[in-house]
Amino acid sequence: MMGSTKDLIVLASDSGGMALLEYMDPSRGFVAVQKHEFGRSGLRRLVAGQYVAADPRGRAVMLAAVERSKLVYIVTRDSEGRVVLASPLEASRSGSVCFDVVGVDVGYENPVFAAIESEYEESGKQVVYYELDLGLNHVVRKWSAAVGESAHRLIALPGGSDGPSGVLVCLEGRIEYKHSSSDRELSVAIPRSKESSGELPMVVASAVHRMKKAFFILAQTEDGDLFKITVDFTQDSSSGGVTRLGIKYFDTLAVGASSIQILKAGFLFAAAGGGSGGSHQLLQFENLGSDDDGESGSAPFERHEELQSLALVDEIEGACPLLRSQVLHVAAGEDAPQLYAACGSGRQSSLKIMRQGADVAELAVTELPAAPSGVWALGGGDSDGDLIVASFASSTLVLQGADEMAEAEDGRGLALDEPTLAVAAVDGGGLVQVTRRAVRHVRADGRVTEWAAGGEITCAALNARQAVVAVGAQAVCFALDERLELREQTRLETGGPAITCVALAPIAAGRLAAALAALGCGDQTVRVFVLGSSEPSSLLAVAGEPQSVAWATHGSADQLLYVGVASGLLVRVSVDASSGDVGDSRTRFVGSGSVRVCAGADGAVLALVGGSAPWISDSVRGRVQATRLSYDPLDFAAPLPSGGGGGSTLVCVAGAELRLVSVARLSESPALTSASIPLAHTPRAFCVHAESRFFAVIESDTGGSLVRVVSPFDGATASVDQLAPGDSALCMAGGVRFAGDPDQHDYVAVGCAQGLQIKGGRSERASVRLYR
Repeated sequence: MMGSTKDLIVLASDSGGMALLEYMDPSRGFVAVQKHEFGRSGLRRLVAGQYVAADPRGRAVMLAAVERSKLVYIVTRDSEGRVVLASPLEASRSGSVCFDVVGVDVGYENPVFAAIESEYEESGKQVVYYELDLGLNHVVRKWSAAVGESAHRLIALPGGSDGPSGVLVCLEGRIEYKHSSSDRELSVAIPRSKESSGELPMVVASAVHRMKKAFFILAQTEDGDLFKITVDFTQDSSSGGVTRLGIKYFDTLAVGASSIQILKAGFLFAAAGGGSGGSHQLLQFENLGSDDDGESGSAPFERHEELQSLALVDEIEGACPLLRSQVLHVAAGEDAPQLYAACGSGRQSSLKIMRQGADVAELAVTELPAAPSGVWALGGGDSDGDLIVASFASSTLVLQGADEMAEAEDGRGLALDEPTLAVAAVDGGGLVQVTRRAVRHVRADGRVTEWAAGGEITCAALNARQAVVAVGAQAVCFALDERLELREQTRLETGGPAITCVALAPIAAGRLAAALAALGCGDQTVRVFVLGSSEPSSLLAVAGEPQSVAWATHGSADQLLYVGVASGLLVRVSVDASSGDVGDSRTRFVGSGSVRVCAGADGAVLALVGGSAPWISDSVRGRVQATRLSYDPLDFAAPLPSGGGGGSTLVCVAGAELRLVSVARLSESPALTSASIPLAHTPRAFCVHAESRFFAVIESDTGGSLVRVVSPFDGATASVDQLAPGDSALCMAGGVRFAGDPDQHDYVAVGCAQGLQIKGGRSERASVRLYR
């Protein structure tokens, strides 16, 4: 908008609503600064919103419907600088069909919008100019010119002192220039590749890039080919402005985009479109192509096998266009079904396998002598790297290393001949180890002091200055004194039930010790204590025996307490940080096994479910969100102190394997993870074979058709039946059986057409093929 340094996004729906969105950097999200509803009859072809265009100077917006309706909004600011939308002005025309709308750059004259229209009662299409008279506050139909029947897209050229104004009209195989002040017939043919099937290319996406005293256009065709279009012009209006159109092959993207945008920083963003398989791409300009601007492009060109003028920087996978999809539970060992989707078209087709959950990257796997009963990761404090402590049924193993893990020779003073319940690095460079019989404080100089429990310790919680150990129905609290010696402070009483799990709350800013502790008890309750008091400040009842408890803040003033329950429930409750009072709680079923919660890196909390995929809970844009991880079931996990980076680096245990994995932050990770199996032609249908769990996929294009059998586990193609030229596979059905078959085999039936004509749907003959 005029007078502003920030652009606004105009968002329109085809059911009758529009909004102006502003990006807010602190929240990393969009805020609607204006909203307006203009259609109340739902999704209809007469309701504006299918097309949206803005005046290049930010003064007005046009919304158009497929048929008849066009609305123009004047956009201004009030005395306080807030965006204001005036009441819409109508520019409707009965009996007309709209194919595209753009805002024409006319400098600071009255805003003009161009549209491709076709009249019901007349043959042919027209480019029509609509002018918004800001003085009289109404819209008039100013000018029109006939264009070819295949006209489908408009590209607005810079105007004023930056260019000749007007529009480029995209047709099959060529591009024409049209403007109200020019009667010259100017056009240029779109080049065809040597690999093309013979059909005329059509532009599906375009972007105009302005430079100092110059501009150029990038246009992409259905096949992904990018072309650089140049416009030679003069500022002398008497000569008609534009004198020549040039076009030159630029590069080929694997993405058939629905929209492309050129950024001032030298990047090109290609949004997934009709034939891309849903892959959004961010690319960087390496050069602007050859100096030769090209002529008519009549000579066929040879596609680049690799990008020459662009370099891929990042890619976001999707599933557009999605042609067929099924929710199936094919993969064994997974507790949740998978989404299988046939998407894309032509050479960019694929069969995608999508799973709910954030992505997990496996960094390393180490075999252990047996399945551990716990794992902890401690900062090494020296060049030898981190310490990883694994507890077994009757022993403890200490590993250390930066690049490769090896067993620490001295065990860093820990008791290795008995299992460990908890271990942590404490202030002063020492370690605290809790075993079933004692609490051991290993000083930095190697001295060890022990506190004998006098009974069996069942669980413990540690931080850099405190320790809480549970013996029966009593929890004993320890803290480091001013001489960094571990001293008993107080005892917490449950009043009878045995303690099953314990956790210390995070240490608040400006404090040296945690203020709260949570004790899970065998009577299906969790007791919250303010440390220093022997009586609980609040009590929380849960639907099952608590197996584990963990604390987090997620940026909130209150503490959040997570409880893992034996019945497969994950409970989250807010706790007042000073009084320990329990507030609102949320319960979620995360699996059929027992739930173990533990702290993850960057303040996240992990929920490990027996026999099921783990979950992670974290704050995403100010809201707490729990998401399944797309990974194997885990038994234990701990954050790696030196992990850092862009997410959580964890040391995990799965059976007898020690794994190092990286989990992306939820704000940066998609809700679905996917794997793609490439296909040769556009997929038409697919089905799964019940016994082998392999997929049968039919693919069909003008260039060929085939039936493919593919494994969803490793993506390998088991067999391919290439149909004869002229044959097209159109539909299929799996699990077909015949009463006369004594073995009752499962067959796959494929419906085929010979000599199929796309327009009209006629064929010379049809047949059904059976596969087994």
